[in-house]
Amino acid sequence: MIEFSLFFDFPTTSGFTERNATVYHSGRLRNPKALFISLMHRHGLLLATSLPKDLWQMSLKSASESSDDFYANPYKGVIFDYGEVLWMQSRNIHVYRQIEGDNGLFDNSLVPTLLSKELAEVLPKNFHEDLLTGVYTAKDFDQYFVAAYNRKYDTKLKNLKFFSATEYDKEAAYEVAVLHACCKLRKRGIKTILMLDTYHVDETRTGRKIPNMDIYFDHVVESCNEGLKKPDPRFYMAVLEKADLQSDEVIYIDDSKINCETAEMLGMRFIQAYNSMDMLEDLQEILGFELD
Repeated sequence: MIEFSLFFDFPTTSGFTERNATVYHSGRLRNPKALFISLMHRHGLLLATSLPKDLWQMSLKSASESSDDFYANPYKGVIFDYGEVLWMQSRNIHVYRQIEGDNGLFDNSLVPTLLSKELAEVLPKNFHEDLLTGVYTAKDFDQYFVAAYNRKYDTKLKNLKFFSATEYDKEAAYEVAVLHACCKLRKRGIKTILMLDTYHVDETRTGRKIPNMDIYFDHVVESCNEGLKKPDPRFYMAVLEKADLQSDEVIYIDDSKINCETAEMLGMRFIQAYNSMDMLEDLQEILGFELD
């Protein structure tokens, strides 16, 4: 058991106040930065996902220097985002078209409603975050969506399964090269983790459970089941714990800059994905072997 005494000076409405916390950590301290961020969050000192550079320099200087002595482990896991890494919206418009056709909706009406002021007006405050952290379900969303759709298109729909229509998941088109790479990684003993912001489908609150993902991923971690979403550092730490990995053993892949920045702060190597081809080339270069 290792004891750390942490002392923080942080601004409050009444000026600067000192807060200290004594914490305990079992085992080997392998990533001081990740531990520091986790502790800051636990004691209410870390907001959003950014820390001032001068705070890092003051608080982590000695920890970073001492960490240089530790053995640099090879990468043992790769964390993948879902949207725009594994699943591309532009390649799945056919699913929206199918839902529109099956429900007698106007052509090309689902996405415009998603982006509409009518939907923004009916959704409760902070709905998006609450949906992805398990407060609301997809079924709840569909009720608000129907109300917005009726306003926008002057229709009288009573019910519509849209986000809760998981029967259409089997129609989804995925990035085949990424799935193939996941299989290659698993064969080499590298854990693959799908970390996604998603929702409970209905009141059973059992998550989304996208079909067949267990073929490609050792772990699938859904935000709604954790009560946390990206870019909250606690979500990343929960994923690492489930996969039994340290942050410096992981490569994190996401299309979102802010999500990648959180991974970097926690000590992960990251790849910001702009397209699957370049992303896989970057991953191969880091790992030192081919994935095709």
